[in-house]
Amino acid sequence: MNIRPTQASTIAQIKSGLFANLAQLVKAQGQVASGKRILQPSDDPVGSALALSFRRALDASERYRAAIQDGRTLVDSGAARLAEASGLASEARELLVQGLNGSLTDQDRALIAEQVRLIREQLVDLANSQTAGRYLFAGTATSAAPYSASGEQVLYHGNGEGQELMVGRDARVETTIPGAEIFALSEPSGLAFAGLTGLAAGTSANQGSGWLDVHLRHDATSGALGGGLAFVAGGASDTLLGDQQLVVDAAAGTVQLGTGPVLRMPQPGDPDVADFTVTNAKGGELHVDFSGFTGVDVNAAVRGDGSISIDGQSFTPLTFTETDLELIDAATGRVLHVDATAVERAGPELVHFGGTLDLFEVLRGMAADLDNSQGLPAPELQERLGMWLSELDRNQQNVLAATGVLGANGQRLARMEESLLLSEVDTQGLLSGVEDADLSQVVLDMTRAEQTLQLAQATSVRLLNTSLLNFLR
Repeated sequence: MNIRPTQASTIAQIKSGLFANLAQLVKAQGQVASGKRILQPSDDPVGSALALSFRRALDASERYRAAIQDGRTLVDSGAARLAEASGLASEARELLVQGLNGSLTDQDRALIAEQVRLIREQLVDLANSQTAGRYLFAGTATSAAPYSASGEQVLYHGNGEGQELMVGRDARVETTIPGAEIFALSEPSGLAFAGLTGLAAGTSANQGSGWLDVHLRHDATSGALGGGLAFVAGGASDTLLGDQQLVVDAAAGTVQLGTGPVLRMPQPGDPDVADFTVTNAKGGELHVDFSGFTGVDVNAAVRGDGSISIDGQSFTPLTFTETDLELIDAATGRVLHVDATAVERAGPELVHFGGTLDLFEVLRGMAADLDNSQGLPAPELQERLGMWLSELDRNQQNVLAATGVLGANGQRLARMEESLLLSEVDTQGLLSGVEDADLSQVVLDMTRAEQTLQLAQATSVRLLNTSLLNFLR
């Protein structure tokens, strides 16, 4: 049986052929115009999936790079500020060494003290540095200044959490360091004493931080001198503490208190014969009236009674047998255990809770001692000033260590940014290999599709040019 094509079926076939050839031409033209091989997922489902994964990787890489650039700003700014802080600490050390010069006057040291205070103010400003509206050394509490001056104290208001930046899958880098770990890192190392009075650390643990002056007070002088000697004003001006031997060698014309220096005793007519000062090994003073001296040898036991306080208000009597005397400052909560068996002199005793002084407290203490408001003689002042060196050096090392950490993190971020850029280039190459078109091949395909379409159109015209005779045959 013969099957003759109908007009409708012929037209349908012509339309189908024309649409197919036109679709091929449109696709080829789109590929030429866009330079892409895949114009829609159906063109290559596998390639489309690969291209999508590559684009996701590129987007993630760009986000990480943007975060790294932001983090580098914080890290570089923080490192630069800490480098300045280290320079200021070095300047303060130079001033302290200068203040240790025994030839300086009180006025000279007062000028140095003012310079130290200015450095302290600059350090507070550096500790409150900002970048892009965020405080660098406040931990994660970046919206408020971490440091404030309250009287003579510098208080920290930040927290102890450093800011971290995610720069890759499971990769984090610290971009800031809390100020408490830079300027106030606590590394307790026990009590340290200036050593001016003979006071020493007790056997029990202490509680507190920073520094303070322990006040040792002379309350009375007792003993029978003999040889016509007498205490001046009943010992009102004395500063010796504990039991001492006053030895006068009449033949040699010398006088000595305890193991202190051997002095030439005054002679009648000397201006100090009625008030001659003898000192023990710690500088504790005994004022002796030699105006009635009978010229005999004297070996007399002398005792300076006294008391001790850590707040300057509540004093505890000393027996000079205490090896672990507990002193409590109710206002600050400090608890101090001291050995008073070797105490020989009244006066202020500088005590450090070693390793607990922050940089601001060190500078405050330095300035206070340089002012020498207590009127200490130069040798004793040098001993007090010398105590600040180790704490100043420790704090500067902490600043340098933090600078090194930020510097290393900055280099790490720079390397990671470079690595991401290289990875993006590789991924772009893979993406191009999947979705980019081969222009020479696409142009050839477009030309071929155009020629095919033209041929199909010409053929369609001939097929549609029919007459009744074609159907009657």
